[in-house]
Amino acid sequence: MEAGVRVVTAAEATLYGAVIAGTFTLLGMMIERLLRLVGFLRFSASGWDTTYLGGEDNFTYGMVDDPKDATEVRYRVAIDMFNGREVPTCLRNARVEMILTDGPHVESRPDYLVARVPSQSSKGDYNQLTVLNVPPRQFVHKELHGSFGREAIESYRDNGWRRIDFVADWPKRPFFGILGRKTYRKTIATRPPNRDPFA
Repeated sequence: MEAGVRVVTAAEATLYGAVIAGTFTLLGMMIERLLRLVGFLRFSASGWDTTYLGGEDNFTYGMVDDPKDATEVRYRVAIDMFNGREVPTCLRNARVEMILTDGPHVESRPDYLVARVPSQSSKGDYNQLTVLNVPPRQFVHKELHGSFGREAIESYRDNGWRRIDFVADWPKRPFFGILGRKTYRKTIATRPPNRDPFA
């Protein structure tokens, strides 16, 4: 036998085989987990509608025709989401943002329709949307209601706005969280040119 050539014993070969098999098993589990996380959270919005509200007190407070008299802009919109992943996902800290032309935004915390009042189809019971759970391979439909205060109306008069966004935060995901963005943002409506943004 030539000098410098080392013979691998049966015990060493078994140990190397076990290490290689364990490495491939671990790699396979990681790849499987990544594949289950692959997929998009699809989003669509429809029926964006707004109403100007204002008044001096509880007796006169209600809808107003002139935006200059408004102290609040109430909105409603329906959103549909589809989780393309094979694992459940959730969004936290949901909000609706009005993005202004000069960069900043005005934020609103929406409520969602839980159940309609049987005798009055236009009314219903609402809860604040704090966490949005989306099961795997399923659609979730929510009817959102909320309002922007005087700041939004004044911002519109002075600067205008560019779009309305649905924004939420992804949960923290150990190991794989660094692969994705922390904020989920989708556009609900964009401002038509030369038109009232709340029309």
